[in-house]
Amino acid sequence: MKTATNKPKISITNNRKVKVFLFILLLTSIIWLLIELSKTYVSTALFEVQYTNIPTGKLLHSKPIKEVNITLKAPGFSLLKYKIRKNKLNLSLRNVVRRGSNHYVLPNQQIANLTTQLSGETEIITVLNDTIYIELGNNKSKKVPINPMLDIKFKLGYNLTEPIKIKPDSVLITGSERLVDSIQELETEVLKISNAYKNIDRDLDIIMPLESLNIIVEFKSVSISGVVDKFTEGKFIIPVTFINKPAEIIINTFPKEIEVVYQGGLSNFNKITTNSFLIVCDYEQYKKDTLIKYLTPVIKHKSEFISSLKVNPSQIEFLIQK
Repeated sequence: MKTATNKPKISITNNRKVKVFLFILLLTSIIWLLIELSKTYVSTALFEVQYTNIPTGKLLHSKPIKEVNITLKAPGFSLLKYKIRKNKLNLSLRNVVRRGSNHYVLPNQQIANLTTQLSGETEIITVLNDTIYIELGNNKSKKVPINPMLDIKFKLGYNLTEPIKIKPDSVLITGSERLVDSIQELETEVLKISNAYKNIDRDLDIIMPLESLNIIVEFKSVSISGVVDKFTEGKFIIPVTFINKPAEIIINTFPKEIEVVYQGGLSNFNKITTNSFLIVCDYEQYKKDTLIKYLTPVIKHKSEFISSLKVNPSQIEFLIQK
């Protein structure tokens, strides 16, 4: 019986030859690639543009184009770098051209400056986007009020003891004149509270309109605060009082007293007295119309501790004696 003892040796020899061939092929390819990449080529690459040297007192109304195509002359190694990864170039607006209401910049007039921003032996031949239009505007600042967006519902019997406080109540905004002039106020994010019975103390972000994102705002948020208290009701009986009445005139009223019903926060309720408000009838009301039969009590003043005030009756009959 015969056996094939030489076949493994042939297989090993063939494998070695294949590996040597592949190594030589790879090495040759690398050497060829290095030789080719060392040569100088002309090709285009895409660059991201950043705008610098904006004229004093001016700013961009809107952002110009963000990318430009540039024709480069450079060794293959350098070109490959610009092809694989998008690079940035600074384009100066110092010499922006104005024609009528339009502004534009000519990148090909800045080739020397642009080339210095590139590495190695890279040379810029031309910028294919030969004219870039710029929307320039005057820089302006002004203060605008803050309008807090509040959706607060109080627990039964509770309310604010005084109006909500906003700090700051206005902010300085800076930007292009066109955008700044279009803003009359700024709103906050919505503060929504249900069944409020505790003091309110929150920070709310200022919301900028989408078209005004380039506006610089002095503050990003405002503080909202308010004192919440449980309210209770009280009343006083006070005499009818007149103002602007001549000394020689005598006025008899029916009734001679009025009932004042008020609401105030529980914590300050004991501070409310008959001196906490002033309710009068004005003789001038009669002088303007001598045919009237009733005078109307008017609230001239009320304490900050009083949230609401009602007068009963709302009209007073009177009789004048001269």
